[in-house]
Amino acid sequence: VLQNTVKKYPQKEALIFGEHIDSFAQLFIKVRRLIGAFQALGIKKGQKLAICLPNCPEYIYAYLAALSLGITVVPLDPSFKKEEVKNILRHAEVNYLISEKDIEVSEIKVIKDIDNLINSANAVDGEILDEKALAVLIYTSGTTGSPKAVPFTYKHLDSPVATLGYYGYDEWLERNICYVPFSHLGGLVYLLMTVYFGSTLVLGKRFIPGVFLKELEKYKITAVWLPPSILEASLNTKEINEVSLKTLKAIVYFGAPAHPRLFKEIERRFPHIYGVTGYGLTESAAPNVLFPRDMPKEKRYKKGIVGKPVPWVKVKIVDDKGDKLPCNKIGEILLKGWFVMPGYYKEPELTKEMIKDGWLYTGDLGYLDEEGYLYIAGRKKEVIIVGGLNVYATEVEFVLSEHPNIKEVAVVGIPDILRGEVVKAVVVSRDGLQTTPQEIINFCRKKLPGYKVPRVVEFRSELPKTPVGKIKKTELV
Repeated sequence: VLQNTVKKYPQKEALIFGEHIDSFAQLFIKVRRLIGAFQALGIKKGQKLAICLPNCPEYIYAYLAALSLGITVVPLDPSFKKEEVKNILRHAEVNYLISEKDIEVSEIKVIKDIDNLINSANAVDGEILDEKALAVLIYTSGTTGSPKAVPFTYKHLDSPVATLGYYGYDEWLERNICYVPFSHLGGLVYLLMTVYFGSTLVLGKRFIPGVFLKELEKYKITAVWLPPSILEASLNTKEINEVSLKTLKAIVYFGAPAHPRLFKEIERRFPHIYGVTGYGLTESAAPNVLFPRDMPKEKRYKKGIVGKPVPWVKVKIVDDKGDKLPCNKIGEILLKGWFVMPGYYKEPELTKEMIKDGWLYTGDLGYLDEEGYLYIAGRKKEVIIVGGLNVYATEVEFVLSEHPNIKEVAVVGIPDILRGEVVKAVVVSRDGLQTTPQEIINFCRKKLPGYKVPRVVEFRSELPKTPVGKIKKTELV
């Protein structure tokens, strides 16, 4: 695929990292030289190569060279502690490791100087690969539990770009900026967009809202993927009124449902920008559901809506017994199709819980409307049962997000002797704006039934998040 893209756009910018720029032709020669270097080191098809680096050009060269040779890539978050890295290396049965960290694990060879390997090796072409072969092993972020390894075959790598291409978003993905770690599926999707669509990829070094906005302008970015919380932070900076975002065509929200207020605010400030959201899991090679480009505006403003599944994605909503539910009834979201993972790596029992008769049990709650649009109500594990009544955390979060003094909020359930559980809201106030727990409770009482109103309100300066912006709710209980 990369070779075909290089033939189409040899001189186009493929990769930008600070002052470093690679055209597609330059990227291709570096990847081919690293293929030669890997072969000289004795790395063989079917072996596993872990990469534990911050996002940088060397990460991309290594990732693409390994995939071109049939070597399974195990991308690791560089923020992991040494012991975490060692545990994953052993679990994944890694043979080689590229890392700046001083990590030693018996029988694993460490590679440190990628630039030297590229400069000293001969360029070699990649191999013809089996689409069923294991390409990547991604360890999930584990916001509600321990990280698990999700295997991607070469066929699975087609899924994210196929979804984007089906709805015509490839036309808008001319120039992208990535802050998502390559250890995450989102980082891999950025890389795939470059390889499949010939998109220019700008690597952001560290996310700072004001700097990020200036980089959108500087690099003439056409599309950006953001968790809603990060977009909120960007809208609250002085730079938002100073930059020109005339090249930006789309903002794609991921990682959490986006409040309709965000769509309206973006369209008010920047009428030319199309707000998009979608749905999918690492286990389903997301995204699998997206806003169609011709989606009516009034539809896009509905709470919880995440779009329509593409034709090859089957979606079913079921109750606790596994029976299919009718339209507009909330239940667990199931997905089925060739894009679903074969199962968690070395976790047969967990796989049996997650995949039944080919259906992936997502653990997410939602519903389908009569037109086939999917809506998200929350995580099954995050349902708060107050006196026998279900409270969906997302619903309460949407209401609290409408409060003018609230910058960010997360809702969790906490134990209660009388009711079993009650609702707790963890709030980050907007800069310079003060409010009290009672004010927030009174605000909710006007919009929610009594059992859904938070009984406890806690203020924090920030919410704990994963490297891709997902809130770690386990740390809020």
